[in-house]
Amino acid sequence: MTSTKTLPKACSKCRDTKYTLSNREGKMQAKLCPCFECVECDGEGRVFRQDDRGMAFLSDCGHCSALRQRLRLLNDSGIPGKFANTTLEIYQPIGLPNKKALSRARDFLGDVKEAPQEPHRGLLFVGGPGLGKTHLVISILKQLILEEGVDGKFVDFFQLLSDIRHGYSQDESEMSLIEPYLKSRVLVIDELAKGRNNEWEQTILDQFISARYNAADKITLFTTNYGDQSTVPSEPKGRTTTLQKQSLEEKVGERIFSRLTQMCDFIKMEGDDYRKKMKPPPKPTRRKK
Repeated sequence: MTSTKTLPKACSKCRDTKYTLSNREGKMQAKLCPCFECVECDGEGRVFRQDDRGMAFLSDCGHCSALRQRLRLLNDSGIPGKFANTTLEIYQPIGLPNKKALSRARDFLGDVKEAPQEPHRGLLFVGGPGLGKTHLVISILKQLILEEGVDGKFVDFFQLLSDIRHGYSQDESEMSLIEPYLKSRVLVIDELAKGRNNEWEQTILDQFISARYNAADKITLFTTNYGDQSTVPSEPKGRTTTLQKQSLEEKVGERIFSRLTQMCDFIKMEGDDYRKKMKPPPKPTRRKK
């Protein structure tokens, strides 16, 4: 005889993850879903306990503190808000190299989850714009934070350089801005080698790479538009160009490139920029009076 008892419906807001992700002022923000109920702390996050002497003290809730901590880590990660819905599951690779990149991302994630405290080589996704490099690294970072409670950070390196320059005018030291990234267990550096490549920028980049290279317990993921060889952009027939796209080694220098090869596996991605293929939304039509 089959039971007539129905299973509880999944929450339409969070799909039973017990949290929601949104874009708030350009940064990803996580918060507990209204469907979440904690029988231990009644949603307060802290409970009164007694020590051996019978003295009462406030303590983190043993039932929901881990989830709350993971949401705090995500909110402090600096991941751009536009990636709130990004996951490995929704990435649609076109072409064999990008399928291999997705497979490598999944394998890497599984390896870190299986042995979160052990050393792991990072990944460096190489390829032109619009291939999904940032999609893949952010998907990895999100899962490690939300499912494993890993301390992770995201930084757009070109934007960080701009923030450091602005910090000088506010009497902020560059170390105060970059130290949180250097200390994080997992770090995503997006747009590696983007910039003018002057001596100051090279010095900042060298601080990042050296600190991560020398720390055996750190994992670093990179994306870059610069490949392993110099390329000359194609031009219409009959025209010549002197513009040459440098290789990654030429952009970052031999010392940094050598360390990158020891820190990371290089994952090459190929194909057309999907952003150029996306059609803009239709403009609203005005009603005639």
